[in-house]
Order: sequence, then structure tokens, then C-alpha cells
Amino acid sequence: MLLVFLIIITGLFNLFLPEITDKENDFETEVYKNEISAFISAQQKVEDSIRIEQLQSRGQLNKELALQKLHPFTFNPNELPEEIWVKLGLSKKQIKAIKNYEAKGGKFRKKEDLGKIYCISEAEYNILEPYINIPRELKTVPIQAEKKPKIRKTRYYTTEINSADSTVLVHFLKLSPWIAARVIKYRNLLGGFTVPGQLTEVYGFDSVKLETIKSYVRVDTSLIHKISINKASFKEILKHPYISYEITKKIVNYRSKKGPFRSTEELMEQEILSPSLYVKLKPYLKVDK
Repeated sequence: MLLVFLIIITGLFNLFLPEITDKENDFETEVYKNEISAFISAQQKVEDSIRIEQLQSRGQLNKELALQKLHPFTFNPNELPEEIWVKLGLSKKQIKAIKNYEAKGGKFRKKEDLGKIYCISEAEYNILEPYINIPRELKTVPIQAEKKPKIRKTRYYTTEINSADSTVLVHFLKLSPWIAARVIKYRNLLGGFTVPGQLTEVYGFDSVKLETIKSYVRVDTSLIHKISINKASFKEILKHPYISYEITKKIVNYRSKKGPFRSTEELMEQEILSPSLYVKLKPYLKVDK
């Protein structure tokens, strides 16, 4: 009876084994198919994105594709920062063409001028056109021969740049809001300005603007935030724009092995800083004994 029972069990097992195995194989095949399909779909999206950007850079976007790429909002195209053009949805090549146009003295005096940029398609211009807002003074106004245009002299005010906020920089030194914001951000990274010439280290702040306002700029060096080379962390030292990763590592390693610095001059004596860089950094360094 036992033998008969074992024979029956073995027969049933052999009978149903292929069906179980086939179901497992079918499940695995379906999983692989889904993975392959997802991969192909992702690749297709990348290829479509590249193709659309190429068409956009050549000024060949149709209305359907332009609606996908552009995210319009009210803007003045004159001297608009690159990051704002990016938010609007323009490609790098289109932004470069606009900036080249401005660099050559070009201005957008009326809405249609933007549509004349060669790599902006008609469909893109039609979508952006309702959102273009050009102030009146930039529009072409016929001047009557008998009237002489009034020349308004820009009035600047003396400004201490280590304590001024962005509003003061805009109204007293006539900086654009985004340049004023960059000045504040860079000042915080430095710990404060030591001389007016450091303003040209701010991205977008050129030497021509500095020459215009230099006589109105004052610097209070007592407001400078100094770095303690004995106590500051690796991250705090590295954050300063003038200090590289390698120099930071040398400072931290030296004080770990040799003990605290006795003076800031020791950085130059130990050849951690070059003489020229030491002179530049000296106002920002201190030694806490």
C-alpha cells in the first residue's frame, strides 16, 4: 500500500510540474518585456528632447512643440539675465544669439524686434509676444527738430558697501536689482569688501560701472568678518572665494600636526600661501590664541 501511494504521488507531481514551471517562466518573461519597454520609452524621450532642442536652436519649432518648450510670463527683453531666458524656455543657442545682439549695441525697442532674432521661430514669437513688456523710454519716439532732448544727469550718493542692503545699492549707486543681489551674495562669501575694486569680481559688474561710481563708494573694513585659522572648520575655511581646497587642506593638516598658528604670517612662512595671496587674504584672517 505504501508503494502504491508513493507511485500515485510521484505520478501526480510529474503531471503538474510542467504547468507550474511554465507559469513561472511566463511571469519572468513578462517582467523582462516590461523592463525593455520602459527602457525603450526612456530612450525615446531623450531622443525627442534632443531633437526638439535642435529644432528650437535652428528656429524651426512649430506651434505644438513651442507650446511644450516655452513657459511664458511678463518680461522686458532688454538686458534680461540669462537665467530668466532659461525660465522662459529658450535654448542656450537662442540666448547666446540675443546676448550677441545686445553686445553689438542692439536694443529691443518694440515687440517685433524679438521676432527678428534669426533662431527664434515665428511660432515661438507668437507665444511670447503677449508677454513682452518694453518700457516707453526704450521705444522709438520721433523727436521734433525744434525741440532739444533733455539730458538728465544721473545722481549718485555716497554709499558704504559693507553695510548697504540691496535697496540702497539700487537707489544710491544705480545698480540693477540682480547686480545688487549678486554684490550682497559675494560680500557674504568674502566676509566683506576691503577695496572698491573687488566689486569687479562680482559676475556682471564691469570696470566701466566701477569707474562711474568709484568716487561714491566707501569701505568700512571694521565690518569685515574674519576667519579664525585656528578654530574655523574645514568647511568654513573652504567657503571663502580666495581659498582653494588644497590650501584649506594644508591649513587644517598643519594645525593638526604642529599645533595652533601663532600668527597669520606663519601661513606665508610655511609656504601654505604665496606672498601675493597672503596680502590679498590678510584682512580676512585672524589667530585666536
